[in-house]
Order: sequence, then C-alpha cells, then structure tokens
Amino acid sequence: MSPRKARYQPTQSGIINQPSDYESDANYLSDAPLPPIQRTDEELNLSVLQRHNQDVISLEYVAPYAVVYQFSPESQQWEKSGIEGTAFVCGLLPNGDSLQRYEVTVLNRRGLENFTLELMNASDVEVTEEYIILNSTHDGVPHVYGLWVFSEPPPSSTSHHRTAIAHKIQECAARVEAGRRPTLKQTKSRHDDNVDEGVPMGRQLSLKEMFGQQRQQDDAWSIRSHSPRGPSTQFVASADTDFFRTPQRHAPPHSPAVSAQSNGKGRDVLLDMFRKAGEGYRATA
Repeated sequence: MSPRKARYQPTQSGIINQPSDYESDANYLSDAPLPPIQRTDEELNLSVLQRHNQDVISLEYVAPYAVVYQFSPESQQWEKSGIEGTAFVCGLLPNGDSLQRYEVTVLNRRGLENFTLELMNASDVEVTEEYIILNSTHDGVPHVYGLWVFSEPPPSSTSHHRTAIAHKIQECAARVEAGRRPTLKQTKSRHDDNVDEGVPMGRQLSLKEMFGQQRQQDDAWSIRSHSPRGPSTQFVASADTDFFRTPQRHAPPHSPAVSAQSNGKGRDVLLDMFRKAGEGYRATA
C-alpha cells in the first residue's frame, strides 16, 4: 500500500507557504539599517567647512545670517556682492609665518561662490554701527568689504550676534598679529639697530682694526694688572729672613791672588796645547 502524499492547503490569502532556504526565518542584523550617528551642530558645521578648506580646525563663532557688501571706489558706495548666508569665524592650521591663523567665511545661500578672508592684522578690522569693515589686498590691489550681520532688538536671541562676532573678529586678528613669527627682513633690521653707533653705516672694519682694538684693550688690562698705581711695599728684615741670609755672612772672602793664579795656569795649559798641535803638524808634513 503506497504512502499518502502531503497535500498543500492554500491559506486564506491564497498564498502557499514555501519552505525557507535559511536555517532560521529570523531577520539578520546585516539587513537591518544602522542607526544614524548623533553629531552636534558644531561638528556638522565643522565638517561642512572642511570640505571647502581643509585647514579649518575649529569654530570660534557662528552668526546665523550675514550679507557681504563691497565698497566701490568709483561710486563711493557700498554694493552687494551677491553673497549672503551663515557667517563663521574659523581657526586654521598654523603655517611657517604665523603661529595662529583665523579666517572669516560666509557660506553663500544664493550661489556657489563663498566669501573667505584670512585675518592678518588688527588694524585691518573696523567696526561701525552698521558694518564690520574688513580690509585686504589681493595682487597689490586693496579691497574693502563690509559684513552686515542680522540682529533683532532685545529680547531676541539674535540681538547680540553683531556685537559678539565683531569682538571675536577683532580678537582673532590681534592674536594673528601677535603670534606672527619675525621674518628675515625684520630680524636683520633689529640686528642693524643693535650695531655699535661708533661705526658709520656702510663702513666695514678691517682685520687690523678689529684685532688692533682688542690688542689695545689687552695691553691696557696687562698694564693695570701688573703695574698697580698704589704705593709699593718695601722689604722689611726680620728674624726669619736673617736666618736664611746667615750662611752668606760666613762665606770665605774672595781672594784676588788665588783668582790670578788660576787664570795664569789656565793660560799656560792653552799655550801647551797649541804648541803640541803645531809640533804634530810639522812632524806629519
């Protein structure tokens, strides 16, 4: 008798349950979406700014809305540059000239061109009631920009933005100026200021003059050291000094007759030597 075959009964929805190809019907973790990474507003702003400039390392201040104006020398008026958006005061990586670097950036909401200006000197920043004036030079041509920052009257949360960002820009510009390393030209000028005033500018000292001045100083020191101007001290005899001079008093007196005799004997010996030498020479000849 043949075994009965299993019959598939349709469900209420009309779909037949198919056997699973997996060992378990549980959802795998790899198929589940990852939870979003929670980041602060500062981290988000910093990541956006680093896309435009990789040297950005910190955020000093953020103003929600600002408009960039440019002063026109022809019309003597402020003109819109077409850049407006969020304004940032950013810290940059140090380079060979400055220990601290900062810049002002406005991310444009109306176009692809952004405003970026690196702060160089505190004198380049001027604050008025309406604008934060920033002076710069590009390829020898001066440019004047006016930063208008949106702020509402108190008690609005934006009432302090204009004053706060102006103070931060001035502070960062002063840091850059104070932390700038001295250049080779500035170091040379400082060295020239410390040169002896007795030597005329542009005149070179010869080796003779240099060593002659040093020789004169050494001679003067030697005279002062070895020839004091104070009163000379005289030798005063004492019992101790007399003790060392006592043997000289008992020395036998020098006899002139003995000396004469010794000198005569010396001359006779020399005469005998010359006489014998002459006789030997005649004998060989």
